Amino acid sequence: MNSCKSGAKGKNTVTADVSAWFEWARKQRIVLGMSGGVVYTPDGEPVELREMMRRFPVEAKVFSLN
Repeated sequence: MNSCKSGAKGKNTVTADVSAWFEWARKQRIVLGMSGGVVYTPDGEPVELREMMRRFPVEAKVFSLN
């Protein structure tokens, strides 16, 4: 709580790249949810986020806001 008041970022802060990847993967029905550093596949399998990002890389243009 004190770290929030002081403006420090929490340990579970999601970066913009991770957030964009997750939204892309969710729309593609590759993942259903995320908690901490784990994503959940449609069959409920927990997989480390980094592993899923390695398995399903996307080009930077997918993250474009245009």
